[in-house]
Amino acid sequence: MRKFKNNGFTLLELLVVIGIIAVISVALVITLNPNEAMKKSRDSQRISDLAVLKKVIGIYMLNTSSPKMAGMDNVGCKGTTSNDNSYQTSTDHIYYSYPSDKGLISATNLDGVTFSAGGASQVVNNNISLVNGQGWLPIDFSTIGGGSPISKLPVDPVNSIADLSKPTLTDLVYRYVCSEKTLQYEIDAVFESEAFTLTDIKMSKDGGNNDSYYEVGTNLDLFNMESPLVPGTYTIVGQDHLQYGTVVGEDGKEWLDRNLGATRVATSYNDTQSYGDLYQWGRARDGHQIRTSGVTTGPSSSDMPGNTFIKLASVVSPWDWHTTQDVYWNGVSGTNNPCPTGFRLPTFPEIQSLVSAIPGFNNAACTATSICNTTAFSSSLKLPSSGWRDKANGNLTNVGANGLYWSSTVSPGNIYIYGLYYTPNSVTPVYDHYRANAFAVRCIKN
Repeated sequence: MRKFKNNGFTLLELLVVIGIIAVISVALVITLNPNEAMKKSRDSQRISDLAVLKKVIGIYMLNTSSPKMAGMDNVGCKGTTSNDNSYQTSTDHIYYSYPSDKGLISATNLDGVTFSAGGASQVVNNNISLVNGQGWLPIDFSTIGGGSPISKLPVDPVNSIADLSKPTLTDLVYRYVCSEKTLQYEIDAVFESEAFTLTDIKMSKDGGNNDSYYEVGTNLDLFNMESPLVPGTYTIVGQDHLQYGTVVGEDGKEWLDRNLGATRVATSYNDTQSYGDLYQWGRARDGHQIRTSGVTTGPSSSDMPGNTFIKLASVVSPWDWHTTQDVYWNGVSGTNNPCPTGFRLPTFPEIQSLVSAIPGFNNAACTATSICNTTAFSSSLKLPSSGWRDKANGNLTNVGANGLYWSSTVSPGNIYIYGLYYTPNSVTPVYDHYRANAFAVRCIKN
């Protein structure tokens, strides 16, 4: 009789194969990052949706002798037929894609404007996508010769508002506003993926005036054209999607109430949640500013070198993360401005004025008491001692002890940068810093 040999896998071989499959599966999950992939897909849908709306509104405008951008008489648009684009707080509206039967927006303060009759316009969910002027977008596309170019209005893929009593610029809904005088319009969306908010910051490349939105339309200044309210009573949303308040410093100037990237106003000079991000001078908000970002060796020849801190292989002059000593943030209109719309880095003279105005914030007082960091915290700006990252290795240094803040002023010779530097027993508002170091940023109003 013929004998047959069992060629099956042994238990050990099966365990090895299962282990390999598990490792590959984990690697795929980490690499593919399905949650990020879904966010990027939704962001791509938002870009497509707003492109469609811009195109169909353009067709409507070309084929309509008397366009109705918001109601039969355009009264829902900003302003009047004869004045500028200031809101008429009793009649004008901001139109949201969020359905009213899922929750009414109860806030009267929208876009930094307090409406007297409620400025948010919504429709019920069954009507949300109608193209006859009864949908969330108040334009009747059915009046176009041949009918509407689209069968239904797109809405945000998430379409949510976290707090109906206080909608913010981070809520994932579509927004529309128009001008009664010029019949111009703006439609905005908000992105959520790291691909479009960190790697490729599309909301800052759309030509609009607010880096917290992805903006399309014929006037990208419409949504945020109002003058700010009294400092401290309105909310600023940064490129990082964090909400900031404002304060008036001892110098009489208006500043953000916390460091860029901080999740709250400092409760002490060593409050870790108030430290915020650390920027290499002149670099855009690209991810490198995060305190736990990776480290690569430079200098770099690219203006946008990625999302890692650049350390210097050889720490010699000019100690720059870039191969060229560009001016970037220099002055009041520098490029790569990481601050929210309407704010910027302070100039060196502005930092000097602030330091001089804070009582006891000088070497004589600090040396005697060793409480310079406490004095900085006691100011209106509640400055924390957030430390810095070293140019040679990217290590965090003197966190909770020293405060280092960039100005936008380049020193003579275009090598060093002026900024504020203080320790517990000294303060040096006139200090030359190296661009490759990473310091905190506190923004001042334009």
